[in-house]
This record gives sequence, structure tokens and C-alpha cells, in this order.
Amino acid sequence: MGMAIKNITSTVFSIATVLVIIGASLTVIAYGRGYRLDFTNKSFGTTGLVAATSDPTGAQLFIDGKPKSATNTNLNVAPGWYTVTVVKNGYQPWEKRIRVQGEVLTRVDAMLFSSNPSLFALTTSGVTNPVLSPDGTKLAYVVPEVPEATNGAQMVSRAGVWVLDLLDKPLGLNRDARQIVKREQLDTDQALLFWSPDSKQLLLTTNTNEAYLLESDKLNDIPKPQFDITILQKDWDEMRAAKEKEKLLSLKDEVMNIATSSMSILSFSPDETKILYEASHSTTIPVIINPPLIGTNPTEEVREIKPGNLYVYDVKEDRNYFVGMTKDLITQPLPTPSIQPETLLQPISNFKFQISNSAIQWLPTSRHLVITSKDKVEVLDCDGTNRKTVYAGPFWDGFVAPWSNAGRLVILTNLNPSAQAIGNLYAVNIR
Repeated sequence: MGMAIKNITSTVFSIATVLVIIGASLTVIAYGRGYRLDFTNKSFGTTGLVAATSDPTGAQLFIDGKPKSATNTNLNVAPGWYTVTVVKNGYQPWEKRIRVQGEVLTRVDAMLFSSNPSLFALTTSGVTNPVLSPDGTKLAYVVPEVPEATNGAQMVSRAGVWVLDLLDKPLGLNRDARQIVKREQLDTDQALLFWSPDSKQLLLTTNTNEAYLLESDKLNDIPKPQFDITILQKDWDEMRAAKEKEKLLSLKDEVMNIATSSMSILSFSPDETKILYEASHSTTIPVIINPPLIGTNPTEEVREIKPGNLYVYDVKEDRNYFVGMTKDLITQPLPTPSIQPETLLQPISNFKFQISNSAIQWLPTSRHLVITSKDKVEVLDCDGTNRKTVYAGPFWDGFVAPWSNAGRLVILTNLNPSAQAIGNLYAVNIR
């Protein structure tokens, strides 16, 4: 009898142990998948994980106006729609409407911009005709001769063409601008500069219709004259077209058909995963990825496009965002479309591409757009949200160039016109 009871006890204990292990395992799995006990509503259900990050970190996170935590952080949130706000002292607030789904990771990536941007001079000798390289890493400009200046001798020695690298160096060290041709060698005062598609060379044209080819990484002691620039222009056009066509050919056939028939493509993002465009015809962008990816940008997309509107198409996530109406968003002329309207129905091999101006352009983050108007510069998320003014003040010729780290903008302005007639380049710290 005693032996039987002992066997029964042992069996019950073994079964209980197995049940405890199974129960614990199921609990861990359920917890890992986002299931939580809701003691307020006395329920047990799934949640979604919100991964909130900000740049800079240490910002206060609010969900539907309620403070939650400081970034960077992960939170379990019940499924539903929420308004997420990220706030940090000295920065403009960031806000977005997001959708949280059960057992799905929702990312909140907030880039905060300074509410009080600072300026510092990059040049002091006066600058004309600044031109940003196609890869966004170099800025070429002309320092004209100013003989009437008080320090005229120094001005003459600096007159010529210069190139400034927009790349941050290790340990915070940045190289100074380098002179690539001197005024004594060429009459550069009224010169125009044009970058090669690979950002390695510059074509300089003078007011006397002379042309010279310059290397951008060194002083050109003997500039190379170009007696027939049509040959060089043809070579550069072919290089530029090949690069742009390669980007188009990477698209799915359905998207490429829409791009060539109903879009005026303005530019690809630096990482080539997004397309900024103006709709030229009304159409509906077909769903390419079906079923849709989970955990993508929760901002509502718009797949029915209409002429006169600007959009951003995310190639990687197959989502299309309405950025704004062209007439409301842009007060300057739009960039020249990459694909010319007269080639819309032609085979892809016949497409011609042009370099756009800076009325609207990408930040190097590939997640933000820079909009230049008459008296201010704005930045917004590429899904059309969080439009912020990052600089309001004088700047010339609508010139704005982003620094490679997306933390600065370069502008051309004159903060002391009584002392100097021409402008200088200034860096605006926006983060």
C-alpha cells in the first residue's frame, strides 16, 4: 500500500513538474510576443512594441499627451492609433500619428532640430557662384578679386576657385577649403562652374567664352583648355544618364511603368531607396509587395496620385506618401525633372536626365527633405510630416547645401553689406 501511494505521488509530482515547465514556457513565449495582463480592465491580451529613438537622445516621450519615458526606449503598448510626441529642451518638438499592432514592432525615429540655430562663417573673402557636387560632398565657389578692399593684397592672393569638403573628419577636424586655380592663371571673377557626374572634375567657363577642365582635389597649375566643350558635355551627359537609368532599372516593372508615364522624377534619395516626384498624370500606384510588410512607416500612404502634387515613393517598403501641393509647398521654381516630359512614352534607353536645383532636395539622412523659399529654409520628414523652419533670415540666390552629417546647412549671405558688397558662405547648425 505504501509503495502504491509512493508511486502515485511520484507520478503526480512528475506530471506537475512537466505542467509547470510547459506553463512557464508558454508564459515566456506569450510575454515575448507581447501578451500582457491588463489589471485595470482585468483582461489578458496582446500588445505591440514601440521602439522610440531620437537624435539627440534623452528626449521626453509622450503618447497621447501622457509622459512615458526618455529616449531611447522600448514600450509595450496596446494595439490602436496613438499620437507620439518627442520633446527636448532647446529643440523643436516632433510629433507623428502611429498605428500599433499586436505582436508587431513599431519604430519611432525622431530627428530633432534646434529651435535656435547658430551661424558661423566658412569664408570671409567674399564668394560668388557656389555649386554643390552631385554626390553632395564638395562645394566649389569663386573668390573674386576685390582690389578696393582694405586688405587688397590678401584678397588678390586668395582670388580664384576653391573647393570645400563637406565631410566631417575624425576627431572633429575639418580640412580647410583648398584652392584649385588662382586668379593669376585664369580670369575667374565671373566664371561659371559645372561639376562632372563623378564629382571629380569641374568645368570652368569664363565671360569670354573660354572653357577649362579642372581637377577638384589639387591646385591646377596649368588648367586644361577645352576648345570644344560639346564633346565633354556629351560624355558627361552619357555618364549622368547611365547612372540615372541604372536607378530606374532597379525598380519593379509596374513602378517603372508608372514612373515613365505619370511621374516627373525630381531626385532619388542619397541611399536610392526613395523617389521624390511630382505627379504629371492621375493614376493609381499598384501594390507591389503583397501582403504588405509589417512594421513599416505607420504614416498613412496615398496611392492615388494627382497632377500638381509632390510625393515620395519608398521603393524598399512599397509605400507612397503625399508631401504637399506644389503651389503651396514650393514658392520657387521646382527642380528640373530628372525625366523630361517629352520622353515620357519613349523607351528607357532614350531618357535624358538633368541636374536639379536646390528648391527642394534631400538631407543626407534619406529620411528628410529640405525646402528653400524666399526667406526661410524648412525641413520635413519625407512622409510629409513634421515640417519645421530651421532657418529664417537673409540668404542669396536661394542657395542652400546640406552638410554630409545632416547637422548643418550651408547658405550664401551677407550679414554686413556696408563692409562688403558680396556675400560669404555660412554654416547654419540646425541640430
